[in-house]
Amino acid sequence: MPSEIKPPALSVVILCYRSEESIIPFVQEVIEELGAGNISNYELILVANYHAGTLDRTPEIVTTLAESNSKLVPIIYEKNKGMMGWDVCTGLAAAKGDSVALIDGDGQMPPRDIIRLYKVLQSGEFDLVKTYRTKRLDGFRRKLISRSYNILFRIFFPSLSFRDINSKPKIWARKALEMSELKNTGWFIDGEIMLEAHRLNFSVAEIPTVFHENEWRASFVGISTIFELIFSLIQHRFIYWFRK
Repeated sequence: MPSEIKPPALSVVILCYRSEESIIPFVQEVIEELGAGNISNYELILVANYHAGTLDRTPEIVTTLAESNSKLVPIIYEKNKGMMGWDVCTGLAAAKGDSVALIDGDGQMPPRDIIRLYKVLQSGEFDLVKTYRTKRLDGFRRKLISRSYNILFRIFFPSLSFRDINSKPKIWARKALEMSELKNTGWFIDGEIMLEAHRLNFSVAEIPTVFHENEWRASFVGISTIFELIFSLIQHRFIYWFRK
C-alpha cells in the first residue's frame, strides 16, 4: 500500500490582493525566514483573488511563482462581493498544515514574525498566537483609525482583553482553526477571528511587533471601510448576545 502523505507542519496563507510584482520579493523573504528558522516542511498559500475587468496582474504572477516551486499553492478566484474576509476564508480553507499562519503580503508585517509566533505555538500552551503593534510607521491617519477601532471594539465587547484586533500575523493550531466558524467576507474578518477565539475560550498569546509603511501602494482602508466595520461591530454584538 502507498504510504500516507503527511500534511505540512506549517501552512502560511499570504494575502496577495493587487500586490503584483511586489509579491515576488515578499514571498522570497518568507521562504528565507522559514529556512533560517529550520522549517522545511511547509506550504505557502498565495491568495490572489481578483476583480474581473481590472488590470491586476497578481494572479498571473502568483501562477508563475507556483510553477517554479511546488511548496507554493496559488488560490485564484474571481471576486464577486467579497473583500478581505473572503480572501482569508478561501486561503484558510486551502491550508493543510498542522499549524496555519495568516499574513498580509504588502510587506508591512515582517515575515520573521511568522517564525516567532510559530515557535510560541509549538510550546503547546496556546491555540492561537498573534502580534500586536507597539510601533507603527504608516502615518497618523492609519494610527488614528486603528486606535479608534480598537477602542470601539472594547466598548462593544468589554469582556475581550485582546490587543490590536487587526494585527497579523496570526497563527492557529489546526484543531483551533477547525473549531472556528469564520464567515465574514469583508473587512471585519480579523474581528470575527478574535470573537471566535473568545467564544471558544482559546488560550491566546500576543507578541509585540513593528508595523512598517507601505511604500508602493495606498491603503485600501477608506470611509466605506470604516462604516462597514462599525456596522459589523453592531451586527456581531447582537449575534454574540444570542449565541451565549
